[in-house]
Amino acid sequence: MPLRKTILPVFLLLVSLVFITISLGKDSDQGFTYAVYTPLKIVGALPTSSELSSADMIATLADNAFEETGPVPTFGFSDEHHWIKLKVFNFDDEYKEQVLEVKSPILNVCNLYESSGAGAKQLYSTGDNKLFRFRPRDHLNYQFPVSLAPNSHREFLLEVSAEGEQLQVPLALLDPSEISTRDEKDRLLRGIYFGIILFVLLFNLFLYLIIREKSSLYYVLYIFSLLVLQISLTGFGFRFLWPNSIYVANVANPFFASLSIFALIRFTQEFLNLGKFYPRLNKAFALTGHIVAINCLLSLVYTPITFKISVLTINVIALILNIAIIPTVALVWKKKFAPARFFLYAFIVLVASVFLFILNNFGIYRSDFYAAYGLQIGSAVEVILLSFAIVDKFKRFREDAFKRLMIINDMKEKANEELETKVKDRTAEIVEQKQVVEKQKEEIVDSIKYAQRIQNSILPTESEIKEIFPENFVFFKPKDLVSGDFYWVGKTTDESNWELGSGLHLFAAVDCTGHGVPGALMSILGYNGLEECINHPKVKSPADMLNLINNRIISALQHDSSGEANMKDGMDVAIGAYNPETRKIQFSGAKNNLYICRDNEMIELKADRISIGANYIDSEGYTNQEYQLNPGDKIYTFTDGYPDQFGGPRNKKFKSKTLLQTLRECSEMAMEEQVTALQQTFEEWKGKNEQIDDVCVIGIQIL
Repeated sequence: MPLRKTILPVFLLLVSLVFITISLGKDSDQGFTYAVYTPLKIVGALPTSSELSSADMIATLADNAFEETGPVPTFGFSDEHHWIKLKVFNFDDEYKEQVLEVKSPILNVCNLYESSGAGAKQLYSTGDNKLFRFRPRDHLNYQFPVSLAPNSHREFLLEVSAEGEQLQVPLALLDPSEISTRDEKDRLLRGIYFGIILFVLLFNLFLYLIIREKSSLYYVLYIFSLLVLQISLTGFGFRFLWPNSIYVANVANPFFASLSIFALIRFTQEFLNLGKFYPRLNKAFALTGHIVAINCLLSLVYTPITFKISVLTINVIALILNIAIIPTVALVWKKKFAPARFFLYAFIVLVASVFLFILNNFGIYRSDFYAAYGLQIGSAVEVILLSFAIVDKFKRFREDAFKRLMIINDMKEKANEELETKVKDRTAEIVEQKQVVEKQKEEIVDSIKYAQRIQNSILPTESEIKEIFPENFVFFKPKDLVSGDFYWVGKTTDESNWELGSGLHLFAAVDCTGHGVPGALMSILGYNGLEECINHPKVKSPADMLNLINNRIISALQHDSSGEANMKDGMDVAIGAYNPETRKIQFSGAKNNLYICRDNEMIELKADRISIGANYIDSEGYTNQEYQLNPGDKIYTFTDGYPDQFGGPRNKKFKSKTLLQTLRECSEMAMEEQVTALQQTFEEWKGKNEQIDDVCVIGIQIL
């Protein structure tokens, strides 16, 4: 998509973000609006250049000695101690218990004094430099109980310091009942945010375990550090995770901020392939990453000077990165790198959120809701869009890999034809031709290894199989790097309308035509067919699955001039659908049988003798068989690779009858022991012979 075509979707995205913020802010005014709506007057703040440092001396100053601060006193990145003078009023004829709240959980010092003309009396001393249990109220924010006599007022001095971090002091005088109502809304919104971030974290961690790409690992690190940073900034960290550690409370913000920026820089380099598209720009990002890594370590050395340096450094780098990253993504997109579009959307949203947040800080755009949740909204949208970018890149990676698989077979045939011709006609150049062939073979092997990675990614993992069938084994041994055999498991949804009920546990053992690359290409078609069947409206049984897959394979395979599919192209399949509630199983097979071992006896469920991909089957299609299972029964199915293997004393085939006898003899063993016995028997029988075909044996125990 050209860059100019992104204007409309990005504009709509930003407009939606602003309207959502304004809407939620209006609904939340009662819970999040401060001094304007409460009997609280902020007289002003003492200039930082003042030489006065004693509370008693400051208490004697007149009101005009304090500078006006606006509704939310803001002092920038300051390590000074600032004094704010407050007046609270009770205009009613009754006694009141109120709570003076400072909604800034990251203050290192937050001390409250009561002021009078004669001096000041310290009421409370708290902040991140003291353990959480010393706070006047058990709350994320700093809250001070204030008693007010009828028709009276009290004057206070508030001493605050962030020791180098951004210092904002939102103030409110609240009724205790208002706090409870507001906190319920706050916990709901924070819970939604943390839930989104945690879900995206787990999703991308799972995706990394599948594709094993370095960019996905950096993105997981970025989301994790961002999550912990937000937990720390909102005060949840000090309250719940490290309430007894002043050190962690103070270093958490600069450390996890630096760690998140480091991971984001590395993710940007890897995901956008900057080393390929813009090497010089990639070096600049790498240098910045090294600086951030040093700053990350510096933040762990907690002294006033190192703390201030680490805070200022990471904020400056974050600002520069937010400015530089959008043009960088735009440049990569111009190189026709399509996955960059979600990356661009994500950072436009994030930069817009930061921009609105800055406007809010300066009072240009006022929204107490956005002040509390604006950055969380922007970061949540950002991580979701970046996840889309990763998924989009993976999707394109799989599509490109599949196209490469499709041409491997043709490459191999052409290479062999060229080799035969050149050996006959140019005997004198045989040495040179061997070198050409070796190079071609090396390229083919590299491509096949690439195909092996793709094929392994579609096979169910051990944990996925165990989740559906807790007691199972799979003996899977391809003849070559890629396999024509494969195994598959699935699960129907509770809304499915299968004959055997909903929530069925499905399994299949599939033997595609041939082995190696041709078989692997067929296995992709078979896997896609099985996945399509799970929620297909016309599929209600294993037989329906075979009929649907058969139609898909026939239409997908190449045709000769007569318009008929090649009879040699196809696959043998055994499919089972098991209802764990009723312990009933339905089976349908194309040449591959199913066996049930009960009381040391094998019960055979025979398959139809027509392979998938045949150009004709009778009008009734494939047939279903239903059987009632008992606890302790074992289910087995296998492809023809194991029975057809040559070996033994007389170099004969192992045969299905011998394999069934082997399975029956080891059926009383645990599943892990059974697969070990099968592997050992196979290797002893094969001996020094070459493996002639792919091997796949599946065993399932009924609980």
